[in-house]
Amino acid sequence: MSNSSPLFERFGKTIPKGTVLFREGDIGQEMFIIQSGRVKISKNVRNIEKTLSVIGKGEFFGEMAILNDKPRSATAEVVDDSEILVIDRNTFETMIKGNAEIALRIIKKLAQRLQEADNQIESLMIKDNTSRVANLLAKIAKDKGIDTVMGGVVIDTTSEDMASMLGMTRDQIEKIIDKIAKSRIIDRREGRIIITNREQLTQFMKYLEMKDIFGDVGET
Repeated sequence: MSNSSPLFERFGKTIPKGTVLFREGDIGQEMFIIQSGRVKISKNVRNIEKTLSVIGKGEFFGEMAILNDKPRSATAEVVDDSEILVIDRNTFETMIKGNAEIALRIIKKLAQRLQEADNQIESLMIKDNTSRVANLLAKIAKDKGIDTVMGGVVIDTTSEDMASMLGMTRDQIEKIIDKIAKSRIIDRREGRIIITNREQLTQFMKYLEMKDIFGDVGET
């Protein structure tokens, strides 16, 4: 990795995989902007680490501790060797006051995070684990999916990340993904999940919703 931009030369750092940038409860004096690589944002829930998101290039994080003067609400760990801009409080406030475009971008990002929090709460209210996994797959495909030439969508998220997001075990996730794959709604190649047909996934989710409401209706 090499970044020779003036902004990176002033604020940038090359940070190795596994580095914890800050932990939940720390006092925050800096915010971060990812130039390359990925960062995992997680939170401790009942002594269990829960992954909230894994973010990449162009994403920023850590600004809330500066905006509300409260301790960090989550932990940030570098997933890949990364190049990250580290912006201190004074510089951040100057950027906000002097650039309406940056301020608007942050407002939009905060609104998006509120929506994501609502979606996570909604997911936690779903009782059936298969429905929860299917809903998460659909959400990741919509937000971060990569379209393929065959009309599918590649999801670059591991079963470990999904397990942490949903409060399930990796084995549970794997079994459910394998079950959905048998219906040919999704495929697995080279460690990645590919949604072969979004419409079929939507129909499958509706089926699971109806099943949850009415139960299994069979012949007697």
